[in-house]
Amino acid sequence: MSMKQTNVWKFFSSVKLAIWLLAIIAVVSLIGTFIAQNEEPAFYITRYGQYGYSALLKTGLTNLYGSWWFILLLISLSLNLTVCLLNRLSLKGRQLGTLICHISILVILLGALIGMLFGQKGYVKINKAQEAGAFETDRGQVNLGFSVRLDDFIYNENIDPKEKLLVYPHTQEGPDLKTSSSFGVGVLAEIPTEIGSEREIANTGYKVRILRYMPDFVMDTSTKEVSNRSAKANNPAIEVELKGKDGALQEKFWVFARYPDMHQSKTDKFNFIYNWVGRRPKDFISKVTVIKNGRKMISRDIRVNFPLKFEGYAFFQASYDTEGLNWTGLKVVNDPGVGIVYLGFILFILGLSIRFYISPFMRISQK
Repeated sequence: MSMKQTNVWKFFSSVKLAIWLLAIIAVVSLIGTFIAQNEEPAFYITRYGQYGYSALLKTGLTNLYGSWWFILLLISLSLNLTVCLLNRLSLKGRQLGTLICHISILVILLGALIGMLFGQKGYVKINKAQEAGAFETDRGQVNLGFSVRLDDFIYNENIDPKEKLLVYPHTQEGPDLKTSSSFGVGVLAEIPTEIGSEREIANTGYKVRILRYMPDFVMDTSTKEVSNRSAKANNPAIEVELKGKDGALQEKFWVFARYPDMHQSKTDKFNFIYNWVGRRPKDFISKVTVIKNGRKMISRDIRVNFPLKFEGYAFFQASYDTEGLNWTGLKVVNDPGVGIVYLGFILFILGLSIRFYISPFMRISQK
């Protein structure tokens, strides 16, 4: 009995098996998009509870794409495609393009399997001015062979166009300082709250300039020093500079969004209201330096979707200190199969080109 006549060969040469395997992999992959992967235990316990976390851990759904049963599905699909390929092996005409496309899929699966079996994924938390030479994975700690130092962390926000510093005449009775129902009535100037913005107050000759923004304003009562308590908008405030008609500085003061009737302006000409609108994160930037054997190798900015790559490792911006912006959290990935996956895609494009463009052209030219 030849190999092709055995039950095992017939089983793996089935097109129905390929369809079922693809369907199962698609459904499982869809589940992986709804359940966050490779997060800290506290994340799953908070969201699903202790029993839910235990169930996810036992089924491998917290690391779905690296679980043994998902890898087994990919291996089964690879065997199925290989057997189907050998059954229909041909190097002629259109079959050559189809052959290369089949091989490309196998190459892509091979790269994915290498990444799952031998790749490394983890997380590292680095404080400002400190270095990290290892990262944590679900298999334990992994040494990098070099260290990454966090030089600085920069956090930027999107400012809503509706966020303005509103200036009213001091003699005006409205608006209600605790609501926004009468904002815009009798307003003399609407000044954008970007730092450095400067506008004239109507035709009065006075100018207002935005100096600083603090999401969580706090003042030391003994020293009168102002500081930012955290990155959360618990007490948003802007520092304002008022210039007179001659351009000379009149005063500097703070205007509070949550306490509009407590601004510190001493002028008897204007009222100031900070119409604050919830700001959204715009960009997180980790400014890092890679150090190896005591030498500075490279300095880079790590942004969302713009990782740092060094010696096979990629560092992605994953989290940050929402309180004081004093540390950054980086996702660390080492995938030795990614180059093979890219090769598979190149072969796939080549196969399609032969199948739909080169082979038809050759047949026409032969006639």
